[in-house]
Amino acid sequence: MRYLVIVIACLCLFLLPLEIIKKIPPKAIESTPVNSSACPPVMISVEGLDKPLELEQYIMGVVQAEMPSTFNIEALKAQAIAARTFALKTTNFGATSIKPTISHQAFISPSERKPPPNITQAVTETTSQILTYDNELITAMFFSTSNGKTESAQGYSGNEIPYLISTDSVGDTLSPKFSQKKIFTLKEWNDAFGFSWTDDHFKALVLKPNESQRIEKMSTIKRDWTGREIREILGLPSTDFEINASNPNLITVSTKGYGHGVGMSQYGANAMAEQESNAEAILNHYYPKTKIKNLQSIQVGCLKP
Repeated sequence: MRYLVIVIACLCLFLLPLEIIKKIPPKAIESTPVNSSACPPVMISVEGLDKPLELEQYIMGVVQAEMPSTFNIEALKAQAIAARTFALKTTNFGATSIKPTISHQAFISPSERKPPPNITQAVTETTSQILTYDNELITAMFFSTSNGKTESAQGYSGNEIPYLISTDSVGDTLSPKFSQKKIFTLKEWNDAFGFSWTDDHFKALVLKPNESQRIEKMSTIKRDWTGREIREILGLPSTDFEINASNPNLITVSTKGYGHGVGMSQYGANAMAEQESNAEAILNHYYPKTKIKNLQSIQVGCLKP
């Protein structure tokens, strides 16, 4: 009898919770709802626009502004990935605004653009793809045309960055901006520098190139400038320049390349694409040691698997 009482008591302890659970409304026992969106949308604020744009819509405007639509689709894809990475890095995932100019990235607003099908394809097929180094966004610098080699971050700013090194960039000679000349009268030259040059200044002129054949330093009598300073003073397209002052009243400056030279050459990327390199190969060439990942893998606030 004593054992029977114990058994009945145990059954009661087991069955009572089941009865309580049956009486609880179904919604009360559902698990805590999970955010159906894996990541919050990234919105990009462009200076001059009233409202922020969804990231991919912004990238559509950048690719159309930055690269000719006649370029190979793989070059356009590489540009989309680089531009997306640059935008996220510059704005801290949309926390700050970005300029619609070459000081950041050129951009065509939605009201002014109608992207060709290949640009839409390039952006769509690379949606959310970004470049990383050590699982962080890289500084994905790019420019129009190299002089045959890209510039390193060390050569450009004095700061060494492992994925922004000097590398060969063949095919840039096809760019209409590869080789240019700019001619100055002596007055224009003197006005640009802010002092009067003499024959002795031109005779003492020395140009010191760096590894990528861009001018690291220019010197004359008691005067020194960096190549970047000369580019700004004379309004040159590149820091790879030569100066012909055989006629000091008419000075000719010849340049190779267009842009700062760091990162991906757009014309070089297209040349690689025309030789059947895909976007990943192009990006690996211009940004060595980097990896293509999905934005969701590093974005704060994303639900990770």
